Amino acid sequence: MLYARFGCETTVIEFLPRIVPVEDEEVSKELARSFKKQGIKVETGIKLEKLTKSKNGVKATGKNDKGADVSFEAEMFLVAVGRMPYLENLGLENTKVKVSERGTVEVNEYCETAEPNVFAIGDVIATPWLAHLASKEGIMVVEKLAGKKVEPINMRLVPNCTYCDPEVASVGLTEAKAKEEGYDVKVGKFPFSASGKARILGETDGFVKIVSEKKYDEVLGVHIIGPHATELLAEACVAMQLETTADELGRTIHAHPTVSESVMEAAEGVHDLTIHM
Repeated sequence: MLYARFGCETTVIEFLPRIVPVEDEEVSKELARSFKKQGIKVETGIKLEKLTKSKNGVKATGKNDKGADVSFEAEMFLVAVGRMPYLENLGLENTKVKVSERGTVEVNEYCETAEPNVFAIGDVIATPWLAHLASKEGIMVVEKLAGKKVEPINMRLVPNCTYCDPEVASVGLTEAKAKEEGYDVKVGKFPFSASGKARILGETDGFVKIVSEKKYDEVLGVHIIGPHATELLAEACVAMQLETTADELGRTIHAHPTVSESVMEAAEGVHDLTIHM
């Protein structure tokens, strides 16, 4: 996106069927739509297998999800395929520490390895590659070593943030995942195009989506794409930590005009009570 803003013709190539694949499917569709509007091409379901230099830059070849050959030529390729644990020359072979087939250190819910008093956190274990999660893992380990009573980190409440434009942020279960886990799902959505503050900011793309379950009305997930999404998510994290219901969140007074009102409006939408549309 940065390169596109500088005037470069930009193409995003994703191996999985959609961009931001860990996010709710509707969020992925909205981001792809926004990218298209900004002139950014999106190619999904592409497995790149080879990268070679060409006269004009570089050429990447591979196959799409239908098995057909594909190729892309560009002046420059930016590869962003994640990170891998760095475990070399640590002497782990002389300990009881176990390493998985994927190269991550195996730990329990308290980040303890199979070697007594040896813990592992962050990118070397099989939890999301997020600095804020690694920080909390480190704090939990230090408190446990200090003899304090600690609780395992609830991985359902780890916030995800994508710093693109529009921003993407989420916490909890997607609609599809909630249904897969057997919940009777009810959803509320509110578009930023109906938000007075978003219109003032000139950033009306996107929406807030709240996934809840019918039996107890508990909020299972909050998904945001739009202005200040990564900041708005904090409210959702606190609310879900306190096991809020959609009704409670919808009845909480939010200041006007703010983009945070959209969270309240989406919560009201779970029970078809949104009025500012």
